[in-house]
Amino acid sequence: MATPIEIEIEGKTYKGSYDTDGHLLTTRYRTQAMTDEVRSTAPAIAARGMLARLVRLEHRDTPGAGPH
Repeated sequence: MATPIEIEIEGKTYKGSYDTDGHLLTTRYRTQAMTDEVRSTAPAIAARGMLARLVRLEHRDTPGAGPH
């Protein structure tokens, strides 16, 4: 079952979710997903970092939109 998470970047809140499967952590934001191994960082903290990367990836390709 996915756990909801949110982060704030430049005053704007972004919501996603994450779940774990064994040693794998999958974070989802809109239609994107990113999976990585769970290491020594708590899954909730690692998922927030992954969510930030997903947000930046999405906005990188949209001229004039979102965080850079």
